[in-house]
Amino acid sequence: MAFENDFETVAGTKLYVCAARPAADTVAAYAALTWIEVGDITNVGGVKGREYSASTLSTVSNAHDREKKGSYKLPNAEMECAWVEDDAGQILIEAAANDYTIPAFKVVKQGGGIRYFTAQVMKFVENLGGSNDTVKGAFTLLRQSDTLTA
Repeated sequence: MAFENDFETVAGTKLYVCAARPAADTVAAYAALTWIEVGDITNVGGVKGREYSASTLSTVSNAHDREKKGSYKLPNAEMECAWVEDDAGQILIEAAANDYTIPAFKVVKQGGGIRYFTAQVMKFVENLGGSNDTVKGAFTLLRQSDTLTA
């Protein structure tokens, strides 16, 4: 009997932020930064991969529209945390949401894998909800660099 592939869950994953950007786009440069953990993360968005646009060629002599991959963008990372106003990581994210800086981010996955990238914080908003909901903060990271894996 063959064993099924094992898989990793998101439990235990941590998010870190650094106001400074790395001196170079290398794992060593990211690792040298001083990181602040973002507390009480409840949802970690996608931080690796690209999203390509389609380039279409339509000629009048051929009814077949042909498509190929064109330019790409780095998809946004949607994050969520319990709203903790005195959390140092959340304070840094809120400050970045109110200006145009590009902080560095680090995600440490359950199995120890690390993802490094830079991003602008597009928003950081407090979400209230209903009487049984937890007050949460939602933030969107506009990724500015391809994600490096360590």
